[in-house]
Amino acid sequence: MRTYSIVILLIFLSGIFASRDDYLKTSSNSTFTEETTFGNFDFAQKAVYGIYSSFMHQDLHANMQLFYKSGSDIEFVIGASDNVRRDLAQYTANDGNTQIAGPWNRYYQAIERANLCIDNLPESPIWEGEFAREARSLYAEAVVLRAFCYYEIVSYWGDVPFPIKSTQAGDDFYLPKTDRDEIFEYLVQDLKDVEEYLSWMSSSAERVTRGFCKGLRARIALAYAGYSLRNKASGFETRRGRYWQEYYKIANEECRELMASERHSLNPSFESIFRIIHAYSQDTQHKEVLWEIPFGRGKSGRIAQMIGMRFSTSPAEPKYGRAAAEIGVPISYFYSFNTKDTRRNVSVELYDYANSSDRLSMQSLVGVNNFKPCKWRRTWLSPAMGGDLASNQAPGINWPIMRYADVLLMFAETENELNNGPTAEAKQAFAQIRMRAFPQEEWDEQVNRYIDSVSGSKETFFRAIVDERAWEFGGELVRKFDLVRWNLLGEKLEKMLSDVNKIIHNDPEFSHIPHTIYWRTLEDNETIHILNPDFNYEGEVPEGYTANRWLTDLSESNITSIESAMNQVVAGFDKNKNNHLFPLSMSTITASNYVLENDLIP
Repeated sequence: MRTYSIVILLIFLSGIFASRDDYLKTSSNSTFTEETTFGNFDFAQKAVYGIYSSFMHQDLHANMQLFYKSGSDIEFVIGASDNVRRDLAQYTANDGNTQIAGPWNRYYQAIERANLCIDNLPESPIWEGEFAREARSLYAEAVVLRAFCYYEIVSYWGDVPFPIKSTQAGDDFYLPKTDRDEIFEYLVQDLKDVEEYLSWMSSSAERVTRGFCKGLRARIALAYAGYSLRNKASGFETRRGRYWQEYYKIANEECRELMASERHSLNPSFESIFRIIHAYSQDTQHKEVLWEIPFGRGKSGRIAQMIGMRFSTSPAEPKYGRAAAEIGVPISYFYSFNTKDTRRNVSVELYDYANSSDRLSMQSLVGVNNFKPCKWRRTWLSPAMGGDLASNQAPGINWPIMRYADVLLMFAETENELNNGPTAEAKQAFAQIRMRAFPQEEWDEQVNRYIDSVSGSKETFFRAIVDERAWEFGGELVRKFDLVRWNLLGEKLEKMLSDVNKIIHNDPEFSHIPHTIYWRTLEDNETIHILNPDFNYEGEVPEGYTANRWLTDLSESNITSIESAMNQVVAGFDKNKNNHLFPLSMSTITASNYVLENDLIP
């Protein structure tokens, strides 16, 4: 056993490749050695909490990861190259980008913390006796959190170093990359080994439980079974994992078992999922969110600030506070929904609060960068963060990593793949998603007939799953990874650009889009009613409504501006190269003693 301070271990900020010679020489008067920490249940629990704390840093989900996961057909960033976050979302980041090293180091910090727990808990006094069950649960939590970190890292960088033991004096600190297939194969087995140690969720989604463990195992198995860009030694080939067929079976089994447990279900109201999160609360009845990263109100988390509906702080006493809302959605996303789909106006709106009077205002198609993923909005914060808190940019609402809806759609997808077409069970799982999305009077048309219409072949059902996941998870930043594993990223980016182009050029395919929209603010002053979002209204302006020019706003210069802005979204993506992975930072390469290189950048 080592005797240096666990406190020092838990502030391991330099990344896995930083020099550890000086680190190991650090002395501390603290008496919290590893023997002390893992010999006491309360201290051991705090060590596991230390893993969670890494995710709350702005390098990760609190800020920059929002841009790592953007760059899809429904979530993007518009703006000129800035060598920081915009480049991350636009596929133009290079090894000098200042926002790459931070997330890398932060994830490896969390992995080191997890490795400490995994190494020490089985050898600790609490492993047997009074706290044996709790100790095993802590151990399993550390395993799951480590697996989540590696899933994220591999998704961003492909092959990466893979330490599964905590740092020891005398270790080789300059680890080479491990093939991602080997990493995912290890993680999938590792998660299986600890499932039984975890309890099912009781009241809170802020710690990982058995449901998330099973869902994560399915997600990793599908990432393995899907496509990804390989290194230069393989000629930058895009291919699946080596035993990909078997991993569809693993994902299917995990989803099936999770569904059969009946421990999680869909919240009947799609909007309520996000209202509950904005109220800093938990859905203890349905438990649809399997795990969410916890943040602190006013202290951490940029959800509803960096991503979500726009809000201005121009008023002298802003009611809701500022939301820069840098992540955008294309107007084609709004018009891709069926008009009866209740998810549409939760996911994206045609209005915001970005005017100078802190009031609702309609958008304009000219402002192509105005449309935002509206599952996150400061008007839903309860209590609100206006007035004295208006300048605070950390609403502190939690970020959902996985919902039960994802499990249902992964199950439907794997059933279709394994059986060369949709089974009755696949269609039933798919139907649950559609039934929640549409009013009951629409079920015959939008659930039964729709699913029948897409179930004629494996390919048509798969394409329906691709569409459904866009409508279900827009603004939750899972789309990019989905498109990568399906090898559809380039195709869908091109389709998005084509659809926007058709809309602004009045293509007959989008003839239902109105030239003028009529709208009014409702009595609650928090909602806009749009009379005709999907059709051209003929006649005089209805009483109480304001006319807002829509397609008629678009002059030739407007169209040119929109086309230019949309091209920024995919400025650096090359469909022929499939360059979806990020480069390693030069500081990371240097710290690795040049063991690492950017061999995944075509």
